[in-house]
Amino acid sequence: MLRTKGLTDKLIVLGIDGMDPRFSKAMVDEGKMPNLKKLIDMGAARTDLMLLGGMPTITPPMWATLATGCYPMTHGIVDYAIPVPGEPDMRMEAFLSPFCKAEQLWNVTAEAGKKTLVFHWPGGAWPPSSDSENLYVVDGTSPGAMGNTTHKRDEERVIIATTKCKHGGCVPYGAKDSHVDCDITEVPMPELFFAQPQPNDPRVEEWLQNFRDMGTVFQDYDPTTGGSVIRNGVFWDNNNMFHLADWPTFLSLSPISEPEGWANAPADAKEFTIYYGWGKTLRPALILKNDGKYNQVAVYASKDAAEPLFVLDEDVYTPNCPDTIVKKGVEYNIVRNFRLLEIAEDGSYVRMWAGNASDADNSDCWYPRWTFDKIKAACGPPSASSMSACQDPDLIIKCSGEQWNQCAQWQADAMIYMMENEGVEVVFSHFHGPDLSGHAYMKYLKNRDTSQQDESVVRTWHENTYRWTDDYIGRFLPYIDKGWTILLVSDHALICPEAEPNLICDNSGVNIGVMKELGFTVLKKDENGNELREIDWSKTVAVQSATNTIHLNLKGRDRYGIVDPADKYEVEEQIITALYGYKDKKTGKRIVALALHEKDAVLLGMAGGDIMMMIHEDYNFDHGESLSTACGHNDTSVSPIFVAAGPGVKPGHTIKGYVREVDVAPTAAVLLGVDIPKDCEGAPAYQIFTERM
Repeated sequence: MLRTKGLTDKLIVLGIDGMDPRFSKAMVDEGKMPNLKKLIDMGAARTDLMLLGGMPTITPPMWATLATGCYPMTHGIVDYAIPVPGEPDMRMEAFLSPFCKAEQLWNVTAEAGKKTLVFHWPGGAWPPSSDSENLYVVDGTSPGAMGNTTHKRDEERVIIATTKCKHGGCVPYGAKDSHVDCDITEVPMPELFFAQPQPNDPRVEEWLQNFRDMGTVFQDYDPTTGGSVIRNGVFWDNNNMFHLADWPTFLSLSPISEPEGWANAPADAKEFTIYYGWGKTLRPALILKNDGKYNQVAVYASKDAAEPLFVLDEDVYTPNCPDTIVKKGVEYNIVRNFRLLEIAEDGSYVRMWAGNASDADNSDCWYPRWTFDKIKAACGPPSASSMSACQDPDLIIKCSGEQWNQCAQWQADAMIYMMENEGVEVVFSHFHGPDLSGHAYMKYLKNRDTSQQDESVVRTWHENTYRWTDDYIGRFLPYIDKGWTILLVSDHALICPEAEPNLICDNSGVNIGVMKELGFTVLKKDENGNELREIDWSKTVAVQSATNTIHLNLKGRDRYGIVDPADKYEVEEQIITALYGYKDKKTGKRIVALALHEKDAVLLGMAGGDIMMMIHEDYNFDHGESLSTACGHNDTSVSPIFVAAGPGVKPGHTIKGYVREVDVAPTAAVLLGVDIPKDCEGAPAYQIFTERM
């Protein structure tokens, strides 16, 4: 209910996933984030801009903490994926609201009579958990761009056409960068970095039914891509985060030839084919000549079409190109973003990028559905996100960076439309750009053996990410003068570690490496004594099953259990001792910063496994495994950010103590004059208010 008038009538929680206070401060000090500087000057922040983060430093649990004021042990979203009871090698992606066991602040504000928009909040927002007519919810089913789970219909890809090619087709994950110049028979299938799903696992369908029973949307299980809301995969040799900056993309490769069978091919044109999906959807394309040189590509639905679907100019980012795609017998209207990166003047070579295909008509994760129709009419269809990487400046800056900037501006347009036209008074928003963009290069902010660019170049890529993030922040600054209060927050940041990998943890599946080395996870062997890629559960004491979690193979609880419950504590002690003794083989330094029994992990607000551990900041690739205070190379850290400005907040105020991640929800509640969420464990940030409470 509305307890008091509050200190403000309107509030935006401007959430930006992966935004680093340490790097942001460096950018502000260098004059490269003028909008963030204005926000700081107008309001309250620590000198270091830091929010004291919760753990684990992973997207769903921390956004759930920001929404509820509760620690993960209380709200129940304990990791990127939460345990499947009795199955130590299985997890369920934890984005959905039925997994959140604590009250979210947006339900409080809506039920207090304030029109409330929850926009793409990936931690307990979807499906809506209140039937208040004042509540509007858009997505929240995944990270990435808005609707990344429900709207995405095809993968992004590098498109190469060359006269040197004789055999065209699609190579899944076949492009290690955008510079490909060969025949498809010469492109080897790359090593797949993601966790290898266990094939034909009947448990997957059983647990997928849980998602169907929730009455919500989810990504179909696809063992060929490793992506699923049910995670039953295993990392045999490494982990996910370490490989993100080297992640290959799909490759469409085609010969170039003279046009044949076209209804309307211009003179001097040359033709090639674009392969979408897994190579089953084809689009004919013409290379067009203007002023004596080839400098355009026209893409057609078919050779019979009189007009192209769209025309691309050389080195021009081209958004929202229309098309259709068929999946499982259903045709979808889609939009894709393109860039024609390079075209030979003689028409002998074409290098292009196509972004993920986004369903232009899908309103499955919009509540009420009319919000989709109105926002699409006013702002256009949602833009897809990107994670083009491979240390390729063209992919990272010209393609992925441009697309994330488009995402940012579209999201700002959509939120502002609801604020100005639908009477929305409270906004809880999440934008994922800095996180996913940063994954494409983060580890190369320090020179490494595999670096293709100097770290000084990679820093310019990171600065580019923060420039368009600053532009996004700038879209909302005028609303402070219109009576809006802004709380700028993030869930965590991304860190570039000083050391090379010694990878124990992972949020994408069971990580075999270190636990096998320590003797607690055992693999089966063939008749010659060679290890097989299959866990021997009859000998396995424990597995690393999530970001910070060791899971014992316990009798009576787990399907394969061998550890007697009476021995549980002592076995945990053996594992904790071994973890503390595990050293970097090159430097001799310890790798594990902290390892705790679950009963002790409540001190950090953590739960979800028998042992909770955090690794030293020098070994945490990107985010997730370390303490939330970790700092890394090149002005990076894992800490979230906090800046507040507007009515109810002291202008030009330097916060002396710490505001914690659990404090954001009660702070917003006091500013608005509504109830603090009933399960809240945080406290209002009294020191930033213009009035004493």
